[in-house]
Amino acid sequence: MRKQNLGNWGIATLIAINILLWLVFTPRSDLYPQYGLQVVAEMLSSSAVILFSCGLLLSNKPRMLEPYFGGLDKMYVTHKTIAILAVILIVFHQMLVPKTGIAGPGVWLGMAAFAGILALVLLTIGPRVPLLSQITRFTYDGWRKVHRFMGLFFILAIAHMLMVEPLLLHSPALAVYILTFASIGILAYLYKEFLWGRLRPHKTHIVEAVRKLNGTTVEVVLKPQDKKLAHQAGQFLFVHFDDDKVLEEPHPFTISSAPKQDNLHLSIKASGDWTGYLHENLKPGSKARVDGPYGLFNYKTGNRKQVWVAGGIGLTPFLSWMRDFNGQSEHEIDFFYTVAVPAEALFLDELEHAAARNQNFRPQVSYTNQDGRLSVKKIIETSGAVSGKDIYMCGPIGMVLAFREAFIQQGARAANIHYEEFNFR
Repeated sequence: MRKQNLGNWGIATLIAINILLWLVFTPRSDLYPQYGLQVVAEMLSSSAVILFSCGLLLSNKPRMLEPYFGGLDKMYVTHKTIAILAVILIVFHQMLVPKTGIAGPGVWLGMAAFAGILALVLLTIGPRVPLLSQITRFTYDGWRKVHRFMGLFFILAIAHMLMVEPLLLHSPALAVYILTFASIGILAYLYKEFLWGRLRPHKTHIVEAVRKLNGTTVEVVLKPQDKKLAHQAGQFLFVHFDDDKVLEEPHPFTISSAPKQDNLHLSIKASGDWTGYLHENLKPGSKARVDGPYGLFNYKTGNRKQVWVAGGIGLTPFLSWMRDFNGQSEHEIDFFYTVAVPAEALFLDELEHAAARNQNFRPQVSYTNQDGRLSVKKIIETSGAVSGKDIYMCGPIGMVLAFREAFIQQGARAANIHYEEFNFR
């Protein structure tokens, strides 16, 4: 089993242990006339508690867990997936749990928690669902603010569990196991809301320069106020700017500078409200706070023969890798950089210099309006068969996923195809 899969398998194991405990230590009680349904319903809800607790823990971005999920981007995918799965379990819990007809604070809290959690999950997946996308048009910042209430609804759900006298409280083993996870989830949420900003080290930088590279992209240069950020080429960070109310919300960006450079360089395209505002309003001298680095996107761990594919602003991690070249590389790299029109191509001079310094680095630039769309077929015609090669991609997620399937069809191993998912919503 690969190390980067251990995190997901670990969560699955926790659920399996919960089910096993229910099978072995199921409490016998005549308080519940529909005993069998009660057991199944509580088995589902207790599993949901474990999943939500794991999700709240992962929302704190613990760096020590990154290797076990394949990077923070994959950790967030797990965070989102287990939240959706937990809601599904709660839905079935609501359908199966025996109805007594007795109302009270515990029941009301459960209804409020369920409605709140369901709404937040729908807001998260809404933009990807055709019907929901029309009514869930939240900006990333708006979604991020309301998403903070997830932990509050989780606390209401735990209060509901304790107030309705569940069956699991009649089994010490089950009670200890589930209440331990409930406590972890609550503590993780409280830490994120009230202590994370104070205890988490945020390195302060000053915006030294804001360079407009073209009509939609700027390069932001950040000078450290103290010790420079230690990072690996290809990693990303979260940055926010204290001097502006709009820009004080943190956003993730790949570091395009090399680790040996004193200043941090971020190449940012105006592709949304926040980045568009930054493009027009960020000024030199602004104070920036940086959280990171994160990510495990690293070509140095790959096979000797590699293919790199960048679409548009997806050039940034590869730019960091190129700037980190130290003479001739032991890796043989065919790099394909595609943009719509020549005006969108960035840092072409650096591509030429990198190729001159490193003869094993062979860049190819294609323009869709002149050369047609870049395809895996065109890549193979230039680079040769992809079987046995490691493939690294960064760009629009639709392009990346389409290329992934095409590479697999042409003989590439799925495990040798690497990309990051920057949609943290």
